[in-house]
Formats: sequence, structure tokens, C-alpha cells
Amino acid sequence: MGGTLESKVVHTLYLAFRDQGFHALRFNFRGAGDSGGTYDEGRSERLDVAAAWREVNGDPRADTVDAVRVLGGYSFGSFVGLGFAASELTCTHRVAIGPPLSFDYDYSFLLNPQDRRPLYLVVGDADPFCPVSLVEQLVADLRAMSIPVDATLIPGGNHMFDRQGYVLRQELARIAADISGQDWGPARYQATHL
Repeated sequence: MGGTLESKVVHTLYLAFRDQGFHALRFNFRGAGDSGGTYDEGRSERLDVAAAWREVNGDPRADTVDAVRVLGGYSFGSFVGLGFAASELTCTHRVAIGPPLSFDYDYSFLLNPQDRRPLYLVVGDADPFCPVSLVEQLVADLRAMSIPVDATLIPGGNHMFDRQGYVLRQELARIAADISGQDWGPARYQATHL
């Protein structure tokens, strides 16, 4: 679908977490950019996420220390990443930017009342692929199951956050600080928190 690790949104996500001291990695799915393989509608792309997860985390099953491990993604990457995280219990926090809720993707794996890992959603309020009404419904469904969710709407933000990148950067820095237990400080730019 034309995605790439060079996307300004993916790069902003990477920088926000790297700058907070996380080990961060961004990568292309099969068939994107200069990578090999072909698009597989999200099925084999979970193997790409698994390979990247192992690259950053090694073999987390051998780690006996409770570590913070965040999986984040943008657009199609958020759908695939959230799907992978649903069964990857070493993932402690999930971040989804502009998840394409209006597409015919099955997000039912998020509605697991046993899964209490925090979910952070960041969406532009003018994103045609992630309409506010669908975000509000998802947030309501998650909260009804006591699943912790932090949802942010960026005013005027479209799917690419054109001319709203500074607000996106602020909100991702806030999320990274929250996850790492650091103080973040006051917001400079307006965003709506559901």
C-alpha cells in the first residue's frame, strides 16, 4: 500500500522512543521499500514483526527481568503489530497511530478482557481511514472491558498528519515518557484526549 520505514510518521514514532532511551527499530514489511517478498494482506507480515521483535529483544523468554517492551505501528503497520502483540506476551505496551479502522480488518483480538496491557491510540480527527466515530466506539468497547486505553485526537490531522507533525511528535513524546515513568511537562500544542 506504499508504506515505508521512511514515512515521516514512522520516523517520528522511532525518534520519540529512541530519544526517551528505548532501543528502537523501524523496518519495511515484505515488498515495501527495498525489501524482498510480496505483500500478503497482513498474514506473513506478522512474521516480519516477529523477526524485528527478536532483533530488538533477543530471545525475551530467556529474560527473567520484567522489562518494558513496546510495540508501535502506523496505519497498516499498527494493525499487523497489534495482531502480533495479541499473542506476544513479552510486549508490555502497544501504540497504534492511525489504525485503519474503516478498512475490512478484524480488530476483535483487541477485545480480550484478560489482556490488560496498555494501548495508546493516536489519530488525526480528519483521518478518513480512522474516523473519530470508530475510534470513540473502540475506546468505549475497550474501557467497558477495563482494558487501559489512552486515546489522542490531533485536531486537523489527516492520515499522514500533514502540517500537524509537531503535535504528533509532542503526543508520541508524552506517550514514551508515560511508558518509561518519566515526567513529561506541559503540552505546547492542543490535542484532545478521549
